[in-house]
Amino acid sequence: MHSDTTRNRNPYRRVAAYMRYATILLFVAMFVSTHVPATIHYGVPHGDKFMHLWAYMALSFSVLASWELAKGPLLPINYFVVWLACTIYGAIDEITQIPVGRVCDGMDWLFDVMGAIVGLALFRILRPLVYRLALLVPASVQPQQ
Repeated sequence: MHSDTTRNRNPYRRVAAYMRYATILLFVAMFVSTHVPATIHYGVPHGDKFMHLWAYMALSFSVLASWELAKGPLLPINYFVVWLACTIYGAIDEITQIPVGRVCDGMDWLFDVMGAIVGLALFRILRPLVYRLALLVPASVQPQQ
């Protein structure tokens, strides 16, 4: 049995778990959406590039937020690891689209990398806001003892 002080040592841990679930859902949605035949045609040339930018921005931001809320302040190496993982995944994602009849596009990968960088920068800038918002998430109802 845990005492209240042990259980509440990191008040952000619960929100970090929610962020992890959201990150996994985002990752699955990204993978599925890039591995089904393309049905959306954007009205502007290269219109999907901003979808790549937004998706990888959200992915890198959510990975950093869940990691930091669970473990505490991150080091520069942690930011590098997230950037590297997003960069490698972006390349793998583009290559694995070929067997499903989609195009492997280097510009898509470039926008993936740029999106990851924007997400890293945004997280770094918005860290204080992430912590403040995490405290606003209501705690789950605990049974009376």
